Amino acid sequence: MRIFMARFVVIALVLLGCATAYAEEPLYPDYVRNARNLVDKAEAKSLELNSFTDEILIAGNFIKNSEAEYKKHLGWSGKLDPAAEPTVRYFAAMAEIQASVVLTKVGKISQDKERSRLEQQLVEVKSKIKVFDDKNAEIAASKKVITELNSALSALKDEKEKLTARSSALGGDISAKSTALASAERRITTLSSELESCVKALAASEKKSAQLAADQEQTRGEIGRLKADLASLAAAKGVAESQSKEQIESLNRQKDFVAEVGKLGGVIKAGSDNMTVIFGRSAMLKAPKNDKLTADGDKAISRIVDLLKAYPEYRVKLKLHGFGQPANNEDASATDRMARLIRETLLIKGNFDPAVVEALGAGSVEPIYPKNNPEGNRRVEVTFVKR
Repeated sequence: MRIFMARFVVIALVLLGCATAYAEEPLYPDYVRNARNLVDKAEAKSLELNSFTDEILIAGNFIKNSEAEYKKHLGWSGKLDPAAEPTVRYFAAMAEIQASVVLTKVGKISQDKERSRLEQQLVEVKSKIKVFDDKNAEIAASKKVITELNSALSALKDEKEKLTARSSALGGDISAKSTALASAERRITTLSSELESCVKALAASEKKSAQLAADQEQTRGEIGRLKADLASLAAAKGVAESQSKEQIESLNRQKDFVAEVGKLGGVIKAGSDNMTVIFGRSAMLKAPKNDKLTADGDKAISRIVDLLKAYPEYRVKLKLHGFGQPANNEDASATDRMARLIRETLLIKGNFDPAVVEALGAGSVEPIYPKNNPEGNRRVEVTFVKR
């Protein structure tokens, strides 16, 4: 009895340790972590601008769905169920697309703010130039006053010379003339003092003018640089707006395409540059000869034709798989014949160029399920790739 109880305690401790390890947050694959990082970056930019809240919410829901699907289908051994991986990848890809759209819009807003800042700086520089022009006008007025004072001083000197000559000739009127001469000399002294002050003021003004001229030259250089920056920014903005518009349209079209592929049914498997839909072979072809389409298969092909016409930038690669039982109906030759049947139906229905659809029979060399699931391995893979 004691031995049984000891074994029971050991088993309970082991199960408790497994449950604790399982409850920890799993290590997500690279494509999920990359999508999460891009969504977090877009969310941070959105919070800085206090905008694009709905777009960020959509991206957050996609990445949460991806992580939830991953954790939901994670086995006790730490490996993801292969059947769930396409769904995890699909949600991660949609999160990346939505986050990229937000980052593109945020970049456009930043460029608009930079252009506004440069335009305000240009207004300030023009204000400095007006101050310089006003100072030049003040200097010109000062020079005019000095010229007038020089003329008055010259006239007074002439008058002094005349009075001196008359004082010599008219001895009896010396006292009166001397008084007038003294008054003239005082006036000359006053005017000389004023002239000296004006000369000093002119020198200071000329020095200030020289400094303003240097500032004006520097300001003109700044204006030239600002104009060049504005022109460069305008050109960059035009290119960025064009690229941003094209990128947003491309991302939206890609998002619509992914959604339409998801409506075809079957299992979705997303690659880095393609989308694959996996159909059961029995849903597409009638057994046992597999030389005719089922009603569902015909409908699926019609929907693929409509999708290729709506998105002509894509083409299709068909790959048909067998399982080896019986060998004469599951080898490469037999599966290749089935693949050609589906390809010819696609080309006829869509009136496509032969290069639009490739077909290959893989035989039974690429099973994805154990041997006890032959119908799972008998499958038709339709891969959409860009031309």
